Amino acid sequence: MNINYKKSLKLITLLITSLLIGLVSAATYSELFMYGTTISIGTASVKFTDGANTTSISTAGISGTGAQVTFDNIPAIEAGEIRTYEQAVNITNSAGATKTLNVTVESLTGNFSTNFDYLNITVLNGTGSPQGNSIIVSSGSNVTFTGSLPMTNNAVWIVRWIIRAKPDATDAESFSVTLKVKVE
Repeated sequence: MNINYKKSLKLITLLITSLLIGLVSAATYSELFMYGTTISIGTASVKFTDGANTTSISTAGISGTGAQVTFDNIPAIEAGEIRTYEQAVNITNSAGATKTLNVTVESLTGNFSTNFDYLNITVLNGTGSPQGNSIIVSSGSNVTFTGSLPMTNNAVWIVRWIIRAKPDATDAESFSVTLKVKVE
């Protein structure tokens, strides 16, 4: 058998070089790092602001960050009455860009279906045009979300509440509702 030492030496050199490149590459990229430097909370860019009715139906008012509002001062609704709050609260976008909102019913508790015909919550733009679906909670079929609502920068939207008590509603019965406004 005739061995060509020159070709063998080239092959061995090539194999050793490949092995060294592979080892060096593996060693160089075996660890990667990501650092989260100071991560802080900023001011909400889409937030609740006072509407015409906010201070009369909310003793707690809007939270300091504008992220929460509690309507804890809605006077008792008489049987058969339809109560409308044209500007329960406003939503203001100061993000510098369009944001997408989706309002959903998070929870409903209490004796709603036996004492109330419906709760209608509508988001209206600055000219009074409804945006997306009105949220309708009723004894029948319900709509529990508005859908995705693109809100332009500097827009101020109105949230209107309409509540109707049944004509045969029982005195002192009540319900509570929690709505979530998701901002993307």
